Amino acid sequence: MKKKNIRFLIWGIACLSLSAIFFFAAAFVTRNLKNHTPFAVELYGAQGLGVPVGKTANFTEWGSFAAAGMGEYVQAADLAETKSIPAYYQMTTPNYGEYANLHFNEGKYFPEDAAGNLAVIPESLSHELFEGEDGKKMLRINGKKFTVCGVYGEGGIFTRLGSASIPVIYGNTSRDPDILAEQLLIGADAGKTALQQQQETAALMQIPLEGEINDLGRLHQLGDSILLLGFFFAGLWFVLHLCIFSYRKLMSAYQCRGQAAEKILPAILGTGAFLLAAVGFASLLQLVRIPAIYLPEDNIFDISYYGQQILNGIQQINTVSRIRDFSRICAVYLCAEAGCTIAAVPLFWAGCHGLRHWFLDKQL
Repeated sequence: MKKKNIRFLIWGIACLSLSAIFFFAAAFVTRNLKNHTPFAVELYGAQGLGVPVGKTANFTEWGSFAAAGMGEYVQAADLAETKSIPAYYQMTTPNYGEYANLHFNEGKYFPEDAAGNLAVIPESLSHELFEGEDGKKMLRINGKKFTVCGVYGEGGIFTRLGSASIPVIYGNTSRDPDILAEQLLIGADAGKTALQQQQETAALMQIPLEGEINDLGRLHQLGDSILLLGFFFAGLWFVLHLCIFSYRKLMSAYQCRGQAAEKILPAILGTGAFLLAAVGFASLLQLVRIPAIYLPEDNIFDISYYGQQILNGIQQINTVSRIRDFSRICAVYLCAEAGCTIAAVPLFWAGCHGLRHWFLDKQL
């Protein structure tokens, strides 16, 4: 009996430890997702969105969005032009760095009132061109001098889309002053769909914005929702066993044929356990955060709606376009987080069950 009791203890601790590892892994994936993706809705047009970058800059103080112009493949070199590396260059609005969630290792994004040709470059390009150099950094982009005002860390989602294999440089000037915007980043609003935000921005600018929509804000919400749902299902173990305990005590009080005083204690325990279970379940429900705008309007149990959403995701993953890369990155993040959460919940239940058996056997 003693050996069996120890086995329950070891089993419970082992399962809870593994569950904690999986929950931490899911939380790590969620944090990594947020660090590498902006909380924004992206509008992207390979041929341009029909509005010049310069014109979008006039609206950025009224609308919550940033813009990047049509990209071009360039040659980036040091001032002496002893080293030359192919890169991808985009002119952007001054607030683009904030909306794109760029993390800077050196300097910062160029300010709105900046003078001269300024650029922010990725860490890999900085190492290639300026390894071992200190102080002010300057480079040539297709022969034109630029001052480096910031060096950002790579790994963000936009450095892995389209021009993924080469460094991406963001600057404040372009050869064409009327260059069209290739990308708009609209600050995500949890209470609105991506389409609603696209329409509002188009109405503000009075220009029809037609292009690919990537809802990165929704990706953040889904990441949080998956992790919180894991905590919800893990917590249900306590609610379930409180309900079982309550049922047994109340039935014991009901079936007791002794004096009324003998029924009071089990009745109080049963009622208290039931109330605690109700409060616990109500508290757990606060963890379920699925935005209503992403649920079916008439019936949240509409299986066909969810099936269509999954089908659309599969079709996007197999599409020959930029959205394919975006969809695959999202799928990797969300599947990794969901897998860790799904593994963590039954392990948590098994661990709690093992410790419960150990505790009960110990009392005998």
